[in-house]
Amino acid sequence: MSYRDEKGAIKIQLLDQDAKSIAEGFAVKDPNKPGRFLRDKSLTSAQLRRFFGEFRQLQKKVESKGFDRVLPMIKMVKSKASYAANPRSRKIPDSFRDFLSRNVDLINELPDFEAFMLHFEAVVGFYYGMGISND
Repeated sequence: MSYRDEKGAIKIQLLDQDAKSIAEGFAVKDPNKPGRFLRDKSLTSAQLRRFFGEFRQLQKKVESKGFDRVLPMIKMVKSKASYAANPRSRKIPDSFRDFLSRNVDLINELPDFEAFMLHFEAVVGFYYGMGISND
């Protein structure tokens, strides 16, 4: 996967149908209650805010320190997501850990990071738009 098309512009589907599909993958529907989600299997809005907030902080550091100096901290998010998804704590579902890992692997230069931030923001918007409140 790549964030950009052959002209270098961000792929629009990353901000639309892909983001919506990804957000839906973070929530597990309750088979016994239509329109409801399983709280213990779905991503909590608190965890989503935590990781999105961390990326926003990294974005500010990129602006002040430069991308190359912050890239190692961006790559560290993979280990934080792995820790949060470990079987003992299960703070985040595997689908969210995989989303973060896959995307962090794609970030190697500033335009990648900028595109990821837009993509992640779209995912967050769709997730909240689903009306999930499971904190």
